[in-house]
Amino acid sequence: MSGSDETLAEATAIQGSLPRDLSAYQPHAFHATDRDWPETNCYVDLWIEILNGRGLEVAAMFPFTFASDFEGDQWTFYKPPHADLFLLYGIEVEELTVWKALAAHCVEQVGRGRMPLVEMDSYFLPDTRGRAYRETHTKTTVGVVGIDPERRRLRYFHNRGLFELEGSDYDGLFRSAPAANDSVLAPYCEFAKFDRLIQRESSDLRERTRELLRRHLGRRPERNPIRRYAERIDEHLSWLIEDREEHYDLYAFAAIRQCGSCFAFSADCLRWLGEDDERWLKPAEAFSSLSSVASMLVMKMARIVYSGRLADLQAPFTEMAEAWDRGMEEVDQRVAP
Repeated sequence: MSGSDETLAEATAIQGSLPRDLSAYQPHAFHATDRDWPETNCYVDLWIEILNGRGLEVAAMFPFTFASDFEGDQWTFYKPPHADLFLLYGIEVEELTVWKALAAHCVEQVGRGRMPLVEMDSYFLPDTRGRAYRETHTKTTVGVVGIDPERRRLRYFHNRGLFELEGSDYDGLFRSAPAANDSVLAPYCEFAKFDRLIQRESSDLRERTRELLRRHLGRRPERNPIRRYAERIDEHLSWLIEDREEHYDLYAFAAIRQCGSCFAFSADCLRWLGEDDERWLKPAEAFSSLSSVASMLVMKMARIVYSGRLADLQAPFTEMAEAWDRGMEEVDQRVAP
């Protein structure tokens, strides 16, 4: 859509320096199609574009990825801690209490220069066409940057970009049309406050990122999480083969994708630090290698599941585990007092 409606455009203009014409918006390089993981998870992808839309350094956000862990039946669904966002950028995130119509809350908060972060149904999000749009009901989080209830139009950040929707999609998201059963729980919502937003000097931002890196390294798993994942992979794949083959995409998202994409961002963070001190580049290479192997495993594991025949995956898992050890050891040397 062109985004030509003035009411929507004026509301959107409050949200930083976003262009009125959607085609003029440039997604962040972390969402380039040639990356191992052009999309990661809805919350992280959303924050990448929120920061990008404000002209902020996105790579500074990722020290929290170093604490990512294997959780038994999934990998950590990694999300930026709100305290980190405030320390780095002065952005505050609060829970939005939904006590009236959700659209009315969005109008209020957008009008105050804030961004509602709302759990919505991908079934009504046109940017998910070919995956979920009008096909499946999947929970995801969007950032509302413009809303026009009269014309039933919404502008929002989601996944890799900035989008608009209208009409019946708007009605579906906000339950505008009469429903047979209105006893539906309100979605979980937050809102981002930019009142204290600050564009820090690179030296200040890097120092804050290094301090966060020290903190999150203290939260990392005591035992190599890739090795613990490797111990369970045959069990996971056997279950998918025997009973739940149709669930592979859901499994891959929750497990190997969250593992690999997380450490791709670890590498991005270290490369950014390496612009000022090239000693960070060596551990960046280790985590980048981990990400690449994990990306390859998505398809390899799919072939195993759909063929119904287990195959030995210990070699790639060993490669990833050794990269994790190597990267963590190198990072430890850089953050040591």
